[in-house]
Amino acid sequence: MPPCARCPKLLGRSCCEPGPEDKLTTLTRADVARIAAHTGRSERAFVETEWLTQSEAFDYETRRPIFAGYFRAEPKRLTLSRRGEACVFHDPASGCTLPGDVRPVACRLYPFEPWPDGTLAIVPERHGDLARAQEEGGACLGVEEANDLEELLARFETSARELRALASQLVEDVHAHGRTSAQRASRPPRGP
Repeated sequence: MPPCARCPKLLGRSCCEPGPEDKLTTLTRADVARIAAHTGRSERAFVETEWLTQSEAFDYETRRPIFAGYFRAEPKRLTLSRRGEACVFHDPASGCTLPGDVRPVACRLYPFEPWPDGTLAIVPERHGDLARAQEEGGACLGVEEANDLEELLARFETSARELRALASQLVEDVHAHGRTSAQRASRPPRGP
């Protein structure tokens, strides 16, 4: 059984059920269009907007360089919205209700964080003990259980090559997102 199906049972919640102060994944315009086309829902049904300060936006792109250029036009972050304590697409019994190829690219990459130089980092910190991971929160069962990167890749049924391809897609989507947001911001407001 994949770690994502076991995570809520063993750790109390999954990455699709973040804490009250945490946000869900960052969306690009490409993610939004793909999800809307698949679900037939309007953007308002599954997207939240988070306004950051210029400093927060700069810090976000510095900490997560794969998102460089995301805030090109304005410090506005699109995220998946919540239904209760979880992502609007999360089903407690089966996990994500979106097909794999429709999910946001950042979700498909998790728990891996590709860096611009092609290396793969792991997003959540390893606690080294399930009880401690439960207590401290923010853990990923796959990360906790894997002994090395190869085992972690196998647990998520992926490869470094597939993740690098997704990372390239995310970089392209982020650049397009920044350009599209800049174009939208520069348009004159519509009249009454």
